[in-house]
Amino acid sequence: MTRIHDLTADLARAGKTCKEIREIVEAAYPGQSLSVSQTHRLIKTMKEGGDLSDKRGLATTRTVRTPGFIDAVRIAIESDRKLSLSQLAACHRASKATMLKILTKDLGLRKEGERWVPINPKKSKISKKNADIKCEVEEIEDSFDESIEFEDNLTTQVKNESSNNEDNCKNGLKSDDSD
Repeated sequence: MTRIHDLTADLARAGKTCKEIREIVEAAYPGQSLSVSQTHRLIKTMKEGGDLSDKRGLATTRTVRTPGFIDAVRIAIESDRKLSLSQLAACHRASKATMLKILTKDLGLRKEGERWVPINPKKSKISKKNADIKCEVEEIEDSFDESIEFEDNLTTQVKNESSNNEDNCKNGLKSDDSD
């Protein structure tokens, strides 16, 4: 507990009012006094016999997103996709922020209605104009592929015909020379 808290608790035990306590604390520690609500809360806790010790930093638990922890969350989600973020956080003793990161970034899930579902990039919103452009590009690519096939077929036919003509010419010349 800080000195201000100690002084406030001692003055409350002596029976001073909240206003008097605030004036004395402000005079003793200028610019560092407690707010009215803090003073009331401290007086109430002291009167109820509660613990006035400084508990800052003691209640925080740090959860690391380890592969084992992520697997435990994945198993919990697979068993019941309707679990809320708060329920998952309480069940695994983690903060809601950590749980949200695990669900969205590590497991690739999003909340849709009551259920956690996979994020589907194919369902991304495309404007009608972009969809039309995409269709036109696909049509052009298809026609380009068809024209390449046509050229390949034409080239193959021309090669076949030229090789046949060459064969015929060679055969024809040989038959003329033999006469």
